[in-house]
Amino acid sequence: MLVDAERIAKITAEVCRRIEAMDPTRVQIGVSNRHVHLSERDINILFGVDAFEVLKPVRQPGEFAATQRVDVIGPRTTFKNVRCMGPCRKASQVELSLTDARALGIKAPVTQSGHLEDAAWVEIEGPCGRIRRQAAIAAARHIHMGDSHAAELGLKNQDLVSVEFEGVRGGRLDNFIIRTKPEWLPEIHLDTDEANALGVATGDFGRIVR
Repeated sequence: MLVDAERIAKITAEVCRRIEAMDPTRVQIGVSNRHVHLSERDINILFGVDAFEVLKPVRQPGEFAATQRVDVIGPRTTFKNVRCMGPCRKASQVELSLTDARALGIKAPVTQSGHLEDAAWVEIEGPCGRIRRQAAIAAARHIHMGDSHAAELGLKNQDLVSVEFEGVRGGRLDNFIIRTKPEWLPEIHLDTDEANALGVATGDFGRIVR
């Protein structure tokens, strides 16, 4: 008997919830590939529509991978078919690893999502148009969690913690920013550079240490 993907996702989420409830310092990892967030204005320019089409939900409530893809263009190369993530943002943002940034030929700052004052300029192309935006960053290490989970650990929004990772290539990384919203589920975000160095993947776990 085949089990549908939605049921598998629900079972997996419940198993993770129970594990995290037993040890709130043990948090699931989400590895973030290069991706693009778009403003409503820019999605209209690039795709001729006012909103994204949902491909599949991701771990955080209300967030999703969209069917739309774009090309991200730098001085040295172009990344084709980069996934867009929804919902729309106030300002468009391109999230890269530092390896990606070097390949594009840009200097993307390591900073928090939405902090675009020093972001690198890139071009973004869709089927209906092309834009140039100060939008490219490498996301600072961070951990999403709900307010109650943070309180249980004695943490608050914007606190800094370290995380230990198990495995053959495991280790400890510092300077993870705690980011909280009431609805957020606990999740350690790593980019592909960090995940590859540690030998971890989405669905693995790290442990918060102080």
